[in-house]
Amino acid sequence: MTELLFLLLPVAAAYGYVMGKNSAKNQALELNRQITSQYSKGLKFLLDREEDQGLEHLIQLLEVSADSVEHYLTLATLFRKRGELDRAIKIHELLLNQPNLSAGVMASCRLELAKDYVLAGLLDSAEEHLVILVKNHNVKALDPIINLYSQMREWRKGINMYESHRELFTKPQHFAAIANFYCEAAISDDTPKLMELACAFEHKIIRPYYELGKDAFVKNDHVKAIYYWRKLVVNCTNTAPLYIKELEQSYIELNLKNQFDDLIEELLPQGGVLIRIKHCQSLLEQGQLHQAIDFLTDSLKREPSIRGFSFLLQLLGNNNNKIQAVLSEIDKLVKSYIATKPEYQCQHCGFSSHTLYWLCPSCKHWETIGPSKGLDGY
Repeated sequence: MTELLFLLLPVAAAYGYVMGKNSAKNQALELNRQITSQYSKGLKFLLDREEDQGLEHLIQLLEVSADSVEHYLTLATLFRKRGELDRAIKIHELLLNQPNLSAGVMASCRLELAKDYVLAGLLDSAEEHLVILVKNHNVKALDPIINLYSQMREWRKGINMYESHRELFTKPQHFAAIANFYCEAAISDDTPKLMELACAFEHKIIRPYYELGKDAFVKNDHVKAIYYWRKLVVNCTNTAPLYIKELEQSYIELNLKNQFDDLIEELLPQGGVLIRIKHCQSLLEQGQLHQAIDFLTDSLKREPSIRGFSFLLQLLGNNNNKIQAVLSEIDKLVKSYIATKPEYQCQHCGFSSHTLYWLCPSCKHWETIGPSKGLDGY
């Protein structure tokens, strides 16, 4: 009998283990049922616009389980898309007040809250949270805070942020934005030399070189104008239409027209129709009318261009006085057509305009708008 009792001890232990495990499992299932019930109740209150009761239930649920954070973020995103920013803000603020969330989750909640504040027009509140994220080396906060400072025209704040956290800046768009911040601050304070700091960037940027060249040209400092604009046109030939006439004038003022012609010839392989037209004008000055006509005709066969066709009409009129009047009338019609077409286009979103914007009004990217390309472009 005693031996039988010893044999039954392991069985009893195993039974107790199984029953205990089942009991724990049942308790977990019950807890999950309670959480689901509370969560569903809170959702129903919110969707029925009984906001206070709904948020109260959600707060209680958070205290029970932090695993449901993703559901809250999804719900807040839904409210934001529906334009119910007050609800989205309350949910994100609710999450930020939870002490048991990880640093990564807290950062995500803070970033989403900042986006809510921006959409709600609470820019100072958005800035406060974004600054915290940047100080914590959160790269995801860079785009929102750059856009925020652009919207607020807080150029100096953007510059200070860059100088304090250079290591976070890696994207070309980030450098383009900060370069323009330097330019805007320089123009506001009438200190063009501030733009020179942006010229030290290793990434391709446009505006500092353009503005410094323009400032030098206005002050009749043609040597400096050539220095900045030549650098720009060699690195970003597509920007030539913005300043090519003034650049040519600077060479002429210094009796260096032949150097300008050499530059145009250097740019021919990557240049657009405007560069080719400048080359034709150089040939005309040398008395090579037929060569100019042949060159432009061959060029237009490869890359058709309305502006190139307009200039070709002028060349043909100069070559034949009998049809000059007719070609002149045709050229007027072509130029009228060109005048209706936008001169500038954003390479990021396609926004087009007759005015040059350094910050695209549509996609909010810096330096993506430039002279238009293609059949109607430069």
